Amino acid sequence: SEGCHPRIIVDGFDIAKKAMIEFLETFKKKFPDIVSDREQLCNVCRTALQTKLRADVADQMTEIVTDALLTIRKEGQPIDLHMVEVIHMLHKMDLDTRLVKGLVLDHGARHPAMPKELKNVH
Repeated sequence: SEGCHPRIIVDGFDIAKKAMIEFLETFKKKFPDIVSDREQLCNVCRTALQTKLRADVADQMTEIVTDALLTIRKEGQPIDLHMVEVIHMLHKMDLDTRLVKGLVLDHGARHPAMPKELKNVH
């Protein structure tokens, strides 16, 4: 059998890699800032979630994830995912999931006179 030195094979891979990079540079498209385009952001979220969740849950979560991302986003800074907290409610169904833009006190009232619900307190 004919021998082929491994270096020749590696050189072939290097040539193919350079050709592929050149092709990709001519083929790529410039997209607008995805955070300023809500519809494009929803499409990205939907694509990622549909591989992990049922279709009906993925559609609902798409809106929730997009709204959460846009809520915590600060211009010119990386997104801090620690600003979003997921609270698991064992007695609720997956379709009961919702986004609360604010503070959730899940421990109940600390004082009998404490109101059960407050709105527009920011």
